Amino acid sequence: LCPAHRQFRALGHRSMRVIETTVWALAIATSVHGQYGPGAGPWETTTPEEVGLSATLLQEAETAVSRAVSGRKCYLVVKDGKIVHEKYYGSSESSLNTGYSTTKSLCSTMHGIAIEQGWGGLDKAVHGSVSNPRKCNRDATYQNVLSMTGTSPDISKPRFNYDTFGTDCYDVLSAYVQENNPEGLSASDWKDKYLFAPLGMEHTKWSGSNLACGSGSDVSCRDLARHAQLWANKGEWPGAGQLVDKDFMEKGTTWVYPNQGDPYGLGVRLRENDPVDPNVAFFGGVFTQCAFFSREHNAVVVSMGSDLIASCKTHVWEQSRVAIVSKNHPVWPNVSKATANATRSEE
Repeated sequence: LCPAHRQFRALGHRSMRVIETTVWALAIATSVHGQYGPGAGPWETTTPEEVGLSATLLQEAETAVSRAVSGRKCYLVVKDGKIVHEKYYGSSESSLNTGYSTTKSLCSTMHGIAIEQGWGGLDKAVHGSVSNPRKCNRDATYQNVLSMTGTSPDISKPRFNYDTFGTDCYDVLSAYVQENNPEGLSASDWKDKYLFAPLGMEHTKWSGSNLACGSGSDVSCRDLARHAQLWANKGEWPGAGQLVDKDFMEKGTTWVYPNQGDPYGLGVRLRENDPVDPNVAFFGGVFTQCAFFSREHNAVVVSMGSDLIASCKTHVWEQSRVAIVSKNHPVWPNVSKATANATRSEE
């Protein structure tokens, strides 16, 4: 753990509950979303101090993550739509990394765009809308598919079953785009036009006659951060306006069917009851591919690499969350206290 995070934990459960209550009470009033990010152009960079962060805390977070998770290729932090910290290990900003299950979030976003365009829908039935419904329950809707409950034996009693490879049910998302988009484009061409081009994703490879939704994308850390920032923005994007349906994006970061398996939204994973942001969510893939987005703090944290054992939640987010809190946020006094205690303990 980085020193500040050790002290943050040491504040005790009572203080942590106070922090969490404060964040929850202010979440609706202070949560930031809008058209943050680079649009279709290059990322902007700025100093941490310009957005109320600490370069020291960010460096400590990066060091803690690289120690906790082996084989890292990158560590990147975005605040208020600009890169404030970026480190590569034997790679560069244009290097491609296998995205594994972070690909699932791309197919989720595609359906959210289809809803915004008027031809998608969470309540639409899978059977009858695609030629091959795979193993999806005959009564499953696209909400079931996206929440990993599409193969439930009784769809009235949704049961979480993580579709690792996407081949059981999740791949119907790309099939729906392929067979239903009004322009008759292939799913690959459609995502290039309506997702990759507006986001300016230049260093991502994900193609094929049938887009695989369970895995299959190769992505740079910067491009993964673009996608995470889109979710932080609740679907808005510079130069594109409301690209993804806002209601979809809001529902997508809630536990759609609580107490069913891991906390899961619509193609994204959740970090329930986090003291810094109770609503933080992330794209996660095997070998610890992680892209966290916090609407509460308008921040994105990306880490990619090749560690099979480590956890995104424990070894990436928990090492990073203190560093993404700005000094004007209500939770900052608690972070500041932890930082001061850490400094004294290191002396």
